[in-house]
Amino acid sequence: MTRNADDGRERSTRRRFLQAGSVAAAVGLAGCIEEMGTEFPQNTEWPVSEYVPDLPVEERSTILEDRIPELAAADIADPEGLASTLEEYEMTVESVERDRDVLTLEYVNTDRSDEGNVHDVALIAGGYAALLDAGYDAVALGATILDDAPASYGSATVETTHAAEYNAGELTAAEYGELVVSTIESQRYEPEVDVSPEE
Repeated sequence: MTRNADDGRERSTRRRFLQAGSVAAAVGLAGCIEEMGTEFPQNTEWPVSEYVPDLPVEERSTILEDRIPELAAADIADPEGLASTLEEYEMTVESVERDRDVLTLEYVNTDRSDEGNVHDVALIAGGYAALLDAGYDAVALGATILDDAPASYGSATVETTHAAEYNAGELTAAEYGELVVSTIESQRYEPEVDVSPEE
Protein backbone atom coordinates (compact mmCIF):
# COMPACT_ATOMS: atom_id res chain seq x y z
CA MET A 1 0.00 0.00 0.00
CA THR A 2 2.78 2.41 0.86
CA ARG A 3 4.43 1.78 -2.48
CA ASN A 4 1.24 2.54 -4.43
CA ALA A 5 0.62 5.76 -2.47
CA ASP A 6 4.19 6.89 -3.17
CA ASP A 7 3.75 6.12 -6.89
CA GLY A 8 0.54 8.18 -6.97
CA ARG A 9 2.25 11.16 -5.35
CA GLU A 10 5.21 10.86 -7.71
CA ARG A 11 2.91 10.79 -10.76
CA SER A 12 0.93 13.78 -9.60
CA THR A 13 4.18 15.72 -8.97
CA ARG A 14 5.44 14.91 -12.48
CA ARG A 15 2.10 15.86 -13.96
CA ARG A 16 2.14 19.22 -12.18
CA PHE A 17 5.73 19.83 -13.27
CA LEU A 18 4.88 19.07 -16.92
CA GLN A 19 1.75 21.25 -16.80
CA ALA A 20 3.71 24.16 -15.32
CA GLY A 21 6.41 23.73 -17.97
CA SER A 22 3.82 23.69 -20.78
CA VAL A 23 2.21 26.88 -19.53
CA ALA A 24 5.61 28.62 -19.23
CA ALA A 25 6.56 27.53 -22.76
CA ALA A 26 3.24 28.75 -24.20
CA VAL A 27 3.65 32.14 -22.53
CA GLY A 28 7.23 32.41 -23.81
CA LEU A 29 6.27 31.52 -27.39
CA ALA A 30 3.32 33.92 -27.48
CA GLY A 31 5.67 36.90 -27.68
CA CYS A 32 7.79 35.24 -30.41
CA ILE A 33 4.79 34.43 -32.59
CA GLU A 34 3.50 37.98 -32.21
CA GLU A 35 6.88 39.37 -33.29
CA MET A 36 7.10 36.97 -36.25
CA GLY A 37 3.72 38.17 -37.53
CA THR A 38 4.72 41.82 -37.46
CA GLU A 39 5.30 43.38 -40.89
CA PHE A 40 8.15 45.80 -41.24
CA PRO A 41 7.74 48.89 -43.43
CA GLN A 42 9.21 48.70 -46.92
CA ASN A 43 12.81 49.86 -47.16
CA THR A 44 13.03 53.13 -49.10
CA GLU A 45 16.20 54.66 -47.66
CA TRP A 46 19.08 52.19 -47.94
CA PRO A 47 19.54 50.21 -51.16
CA VAL A 48 20.46 46.59 -50.47
CA SER A 49 20.89 45.37 -54.06
CA GLU A 50 24.66 45.00 -53.64
CA TYR A 51 24.12 42.48 -50.82
CA VAL A 52 21.57 40.21 -52.49
CA PRO A 53 23.03 36.83 -53.56
CA ASP A 54 22.89 35.69 -57.19
CA LEU A 55 19.82 33.66 -58.13
CA PRO A 56 19.24 31.36 -61.13
CA VAL A 57 16.35 33.55 -62.36
CA GLU A 58 16.18 37.06 -63.78
CA GLU A 59 16.34 39.39 -60.81
CA ARG A 60 14.83 42.83 -60.50
CA SER A 61 18.34 44.26 -60.06
CA THR A 62 19.35 42.75 -63.44
CA ILE A 63 16.47 44.54 -65.15
CA LEU A 64 17.48 47.81 -63.49
CA GLU A 65 21.17 47.35 -64.38
CA ASP A 66 20.24 46.74 -68.03
CA ARG A 67 17.60 49.40 -68.63
CA ILE A 68 18.67 52.40 -66.54
CA PRO A 69 22.16 52.88 -68.09
CA GLU A 70 20.72 52.38 -71.58
CA LEU A 71 18.40 55.39 -71.22
CA ALA A 72 20.77 57.40 -68.99
CA ALA A 73 23.27 57.43 -71.87
CA ALA A 74 20.68 58.75 -74.35
CA ASP A 75 20.70 62.32 -75.64
CA ILE A 76 17.59 63.77 -73.96
CA ALA A 77 17.50 67.57 -73.80
CA ASP A 78 13.89 68.31 -72.84
CA PRO A 79 10.67 66.61 -71.65
CA GLU A 80 9.45 66.11 -75.22
CA GLY A 81 12.73 64.34 -75.97
CA LEU A 82 12.14 62.07 -72.96
CA ALA A 83 8.67 61.19 -74.27
CA SER A 84 9.91 60.43 -77.80
CA THR A 85 12.82 58.32 -76.46
CA LEU A 86 10.45 56.27 -74.30
CA GLU A 87 8.20 55.74 -77.33
CA GLU A 88 11.18 54.24 -79.18
CA TYR A 89 11.01 51.49 -76.53
CA GLU A 90 7.34 50.85 -77.36
CA MET A 91 5.98 52.81 -74.41
CA THR A 92 2.81 54.77 -75.14
CA VAL A 93 3.29 58.20 -73.54
CA GLU A 94 -0.04 59.99 -73.13
CA SER A 95 1.35 63.26 -71.75
CA VAL A 96 4.44 64.91 -70.33
CA GLU A 97 4.22 68.33 -68.73
CA ARG A 98 5.51 70.40 -65.87
CA ASP A 99 3.32 70.95 -62.79
CA ARG A 100 5.11 73.60 -60.71
CA ASP A 101 8.47 72.02 -59.83
CA VAL A 102 7.51 68.46 -60.77
CA LEU A 103 7.70 66.90 -64.21
CA THR A 104 4.63 64.69 -64.70
CA LEU A 105 4.40 61.85 -67.18
CA GLU A 106 1.47 59.60 -68.04
CA TYR A 107 2.01 56.40 -69.97
CA VAL A 108 0.08 53.25 -70.81
CA ASN A 109 1.51 49.94 -69.61
CA THR A 110 0.19 47.42 -72.11
CA ASP A 111 2.46 44.58 -70.90
CA ARG A 112 1.67 44.71 -67.20
CA SER A 113 0.47 41.10 -67.09
CA ASP A 114 3.73 39.88 -68.72
CA GLU A 115 6.34 42.28 -67.36
CA GLY A 116 4.75 44.21 -64.51
CA ASN A 117 5.83 47.81 -63.93
CA VAL A 118 9.57 47.49 -63.22
CA HIS A 119 10.68 47.32 -66.88
CA ASP A 120 9.00 50.60 -67.81
CA VAL A 121 9.80 52.43 -64.57
CA ALA A 122 13.48 51.53 -65.02
CA LEU A 123 13.43 53.17 -68.47
CA ILE A 124 11.76 56.27 -67.03
CA ALA A 125 14.39 56.47 -64.26
CA GLY A 126 17.22 56.23 -66.79
CA GLY A 127 15.60 58.79 -69.09
CA TYR A 128 15.08 61.22 -66.22
CA ALA A 129 18.74 60.88 -65.22
CA ALA A 130 19.72 61.77 -68.81
CA LEU A 131 17.35 64.75 -68.79
CA LEU A 132 18.88 66.09 -65.54
CA ASP A 133 22.37 65.52 -66.91
CA ALA A 134 21.45 67.79 -69.84
CA GLY A 135 20.63 70.60 -67.37
CA TYR A 136 16.88 70.19 -66.82
CA ASP A 137 15.80 71.41 -63.38
CA ALA A 138 12.93 69.85 -61.40
CA VAL A 139 12.29 68.51 -57.91
CA ALA A 140 11.05 65.12 -59.12
CA LEU A 141 9.36 63.19 -61.89
CA GLY A 142 5.91 61.82 -61.08
CA ALA A 143 4.79 59.01 -63.39
CA THR A 144 1.16 57.92 -63.66
CA ILE A 145 0.71 54.38 -64.95
CA LEU A 146 -2.40 53.84 -67.09
CA ASP A 147 -4.03 50.63 -68.25
CA ASP A 148 -5.54 49.92 -71.67
CA ALA A 149 -8.76 51.82 -70.88
CA PRO A 150 -6.79 54.14 -70.31
CA ALA A 151 -7.49 54.59 -66.61
CA SER A 152 -4.99 55.28 -63.86
CA TYR A 153 -4.01 52.20 -61.88
CA GLY A 154 -0.57 53.09 -60.52
CA SER A 155 2.18 55.61 -59.97
CA ALA A 156 5.90 55.96 -59.37
CA THR A 157 8.19 58.81 -58.36
CA VAL A 158 11.78 59.56 -59.35
CA GLU A 159 13.44 61.89 -56.86
CA THR A 160 15.92 64.33 -58.41
CA THR A 161 18.40 63.77 -55.57
CA HIS A 162 18.57 60.04 -56.36
CA ALA A 163 18.98 60.65 -60.10
CA ALA A 164 21.73 63.19 -59.40
CA GLU A 165 23.52 60.72 -57.11
CA TYR A 166 23.35 58.12 -59.87
CA ASN A 167 24.75 60.60 -62.41
CA ALA A 168 27.57 61.45 -59.98
CA GLY A 169 28.47 57.77 -59.54
CA GLU A 170 27.36 57.71 -55.91
CA LEU A 171 24.66 55.11 -56.61
CA THR A 172 24.87 52.10 -58.91
CA ALA A 173 22.07 51.52 -61.42
CA ALA A 174 20.67 48.76 -59.20
CA GLU A 175 20.71 51.00 -56.11
CA TYR A 176 19.17 53.95 -57.94
CA GLY A 177 16.54 51.72 -59.51
CA GLU A 178 15.70 50.11 -56.19
CA LEU A 179 14.97 53.53 -54.68
CA VAL A 180 12.71 54.38 -57.62
CA VAL A 181 10.94 51.01 -57.78
CA SER A 182 10.18 51.18 -54.04
CA THR A 183 7.86 54.13 -54.81
CA ILE A 184 5.63 52.14 -57.19
CA GLU A 185 2.03 51.95 -56.05
CA SER A 186 -0.53 50.07 -58.10
CA GLN A 187 -4.06 48.80 -57.88
CA ARG A 188 -4.82 45.13 -58.33
CA TYR A 189 -7.87 44.09 -60.34
CA GLU A 190 -9.93 41.05 -59.44
CA PRO A 191 -10.26 38.64 -62.39
CA GLU A 192 -13.67 38.74 -64.06
CA VAL A 193 -15.42 35.39 -64.37
CA ASP A 194 -18.23 35.40 -66.90
CA VAL A 195 -20.36 32.36 -66.08
CA SER A 196 -24.12 32.25 -66.44
CA PRO A 197 -26.23 30.55 -63.69
CA GLU A 198 -27.28 27.80 -66.12
CA GLU A 199 -23.68 26.72 -66.61
